[in-house]
Amino acid sequence: MAAEIDIGDAMDEKQTLIIESMPKLRSPYVVCGFNGWLNGGDVSVGGIKYLMRHFSAVKFAEIRTPYYHVYQIPGAEGLRPIFKMDEGIIMESHLLTDQFHYALNPASEHDLVLLLGNEPNLNWEEYADTIVTLARDLGAARLYAFGAVLDRSPYTREPRITCTCTSAKVKNEMAKCSVGFSTREGGATFNQMLVYTCQKNGIEGVNLTARAPYYPEFNWAIEYSPRSIKAVLVRLNDLMHLGLDFHDLDDQIRELEGKLDFFKQQNAQFSAYMQELDKNYEETPYQSALDISPSEAVRLAEEFLKRNKDQPQGR
Repeated sequence: MAAEIDIGDAMDEKQTLIIESMPKLRSPYVVCGFNGWLNGGDVSVGGIKYLMRHFSAVKFAEIRTPYYHVYQIPGAEGLRPIFKMDEGIIMESHLLTDQFHYALNPASEHDLVLLLGNEPNLNWEEYADTIVTLARDLGAARLYAFGAVLDRSPYTREPRITCTCTSAKVKNEMAKCSVGFSTREGGATFNQMLVYTCQKNGIEGVNLTARAPYYPEFNWAIEYSPRSIKAVLVRLNDLMHLGLDFHDLDDQIRELEGKLDFFKQQNAQFSAYMQELDKNYEETPYQSALDISPSEAVRLAEEFLKRNKDQPQGR
């Protein structure tokens, strides 16, 4: 029978984290992906699902959703419950779920906790506290959140990634990963709220925000961007010693780019558009963190920030 654990003294049962069975894990990394604004190119949800499949992750807990999510938002259908009817009888129901899964990682000293959730519409602080409290109770070594924003970037080039983290110590490690560091003031994403909550609770936290190709002039956003997903996961692969080889993502990248190349050959306007994007695009190719010196990593990060100082960062 599932155990119900209250998070916070002032919370009622609507804010309950439901634990089905508390796993015994070795100083796990908690990795979070959310459907919502930072799921451009399906990077956040698609990336977490990729890890869940690879490690055959097992569900062990969930957050009750009604207190945090608005099911009916004008102009959006993504959060509404899905029912399947047959001759007037409800046969299946699919309600919104925010679920924690765990996985053992024999290649590392750290196991994994994977959260596949939905960016909350309400009560951000409480939702973030729920996640971070569970991470603390599991003895988590670090929390990672990641996603992507839509961006006019060439589909054949390495996506830019910006980073927000909890401390200079964590930043020094992330500097080896060919990322830029967010320097801006403005509205926060939920991922940044989550990292902030980690900071308050003394847990190391990192948010990675990639770019996913988007071409509004052609009313075209790539719904699933395997190159952007790989750009995030290849870094997490080194940071967490996951042992991923990415051959399936590489196949998906070739397939998608082959289709776009064909369209480019058939459409002179799109071809000229991509040439212009490519001409003005500067990338920071990723090298394994094990193959790059700290000074070189810092130099690359500083060059990235200098080139992009006038662009919005770290959404």
